[in-house]
Amino acid sequence: MKKFLISMCMAASCMLTHAQNCDIPIQVVIPDGIEGMTPQSANYMKNVLRRVLVSGNDVTQFTNSQFGIVVKPVIVDKHIIAGAPQKTVMNLSLTLYIGNVQQGTLFSSYSMDVNGVGDNDTKAYNSAIRRLNVQNRNLTDFVANGKKKIIEWYDNNYQTIIKKAKTAASIRNYEEALYALLSVPECSKGYDAAVAQVKIVYKQYVDRQCEENLAQAQAAWMTGFSKENAAVASVFLSEIYPDAACYSEAMKLVQEIKRHMGDEWKFEIKQWSDLASIESQRLTYAKEIAMAYAQNQPQQVIHLLYR
Repeated sequence: MKKFLISMCMAASCMLTHAQNCDIPIQVVIPDGIEGMTPQSANYMKNVLRRVLVSGNDVTQFTNSQFGIVVKPVIVDKHIIAGAPQKTVMNLSLTLYIGNVQQGTLFSSYSMDVNGVGDNDTKAYNSAIRRLNVQNRNLTDFVANGKKKIIEWYDNNYQTIIKKAKTAASIRNYEEALYALLSVPECSKGYDAAVAQVKIVYKQYVDRQCEENLAQAQAAWMTGFSKENAAVASVFLSEIYPDAACYSEAMKLVQEIKRHMGDEWKFEIKQWSDLASIESQRLTYAKEIAMAYAQNQPQQVIHLLYR
């Protein structure tokens, strides 16, 4: 299998796609160096493939997934039609692959020919891409088959994911652990076990973060009761979650700063928005933590799934 180093910010667009009533992490991979593929064309291709993946449902951003849909377009023919203005006609052979792009395991593939016409090469290329019909039965079957294989992979590997997450959490890599656990789709048989572990790791994370941020906030405030120091303290206090062990201590500091600063200090610490849905809010916070972690990860090696 070919390997390709791709910038997650520029060359791969990652997403959660809604399928079978659950979110399945699939990233869109557009390799560099494809003949005729300009940055504009690459962005257009990503947008088309996103629509194919989500089929009109909501999309939640999620970066660095080990599963991807990889595109391999090849220009089969290109010629010019004379006239005023002249037109470029382009024929592309387009092959799509779904698989584990970290391990190089192919799950599903689909090939089709598309033609485009435009005033120049880029417009002709984009015109051809537009021929990729999101309602095409063969295309939707290809995507559905790929998603099914991904769910099967999670069914067979969720215990390993949980074990690795526990190891990460044991050395205080809580964000990494949450990211791994939350990648398990709701329709996987390992989802309930993964979510149960999410609750444990999330609590460990928020307690640790509370200790660190409260100490920083207290240190900032104790250097002098000023507007500037209150602003610095608020930055750290804003990172404290409402179910953290030291939340009550953080609230005492908030009240102390308010007594000194009065209405001049416009700050509200995190609170539960609805006491009836605390568990749901905890899961939302955990997802935010995991997504922030993923977005700050370095480049990864991508297997392009074709030779």
